[in-house]
Amino acid sequence: MRLNTKCSIALHCLIFMAEYEDRVRVTSGLLAKSTGCNPVIIRNIMAALQKEKVITVARGVGGARLSAAPEELTLWQVFGAVEPGGLEHLIGMHPAPSEQCPVGRRISDVLAKPYGEIGAAVRERMEKITLRQLLDDYRSGGYN
Repeated sequence: MRLNTKCSIALHCLIFMAEYEDRVRVTSGLLAKSTGCNPVIIRNIMAALQKEKVITVARGVGGARLSAAPEELTLWQVFGAVEPGGLEHLIGMHPAPSEQCPVGRRISDVLAKPYGEIGAAVRERMEKITLRQLLDDYRSGGYN
């Protein structure tokens, strides 16, 4: 199983905006070329980011901009904007364990605590990573 890639696409777009929004009109078409994604996917991601006030999009002519300074935007905010279901998309329960099976009846209860701990750790770490850090890493050529 693959994890959803919406967050990495959104971060790609945000780094692109931070880097180029003062030089070019950043449109879904331009971001689609940069990410290698369909423009419809980009528009959906941009709509989610706009709804959560991560970006603003100019009406009519288009063009997206960051709504806040890169140091104010966290990976958690971006993830939350594009993954409204939260960490269930990262690690979650299978939907229909058998009630006829002793393991199936209890597996949700058994996994609830460790999955909750994993989710809390992921959230805590994502809240500490800012777009500024990612942008600086992009500019330096790697993750520091």
